[in-house]
Amino acid sequence: MNSTETARKLEDLLRREFAPTLFSLEDQSYMHAGHKAAGGGGHFYVELRSKRFNGLSPVARQRLVMESLKPMMDKEIHALSLRCIPEE
Repeated sequence: MNSTETARKLEDLLRREFAPTLFSLEDQSYMHAGHKAAGGGGHFYVELRSKRFNGLSPVARQRLVMESLKPMMDKEIHALSLRCIPEE
């Protein structure tokens, strides 16, 4: 799967799981071209605002997102930067 397809899958999953009122996804894979340790997985930056983050610490928000992406990690996603914003 190429990084464009992975980005689409990543966006679909996060929109379903978190119903964000703000969503931004940047495919940064091009910045890591030739990076052997990537193992073919993409590099992404995601920013999302969701009611599901209300009352959670920043670490708990990121853990919630990472858990939802577990099946994609290490195969389709090599690196992921997150900004998870509560709706409050």
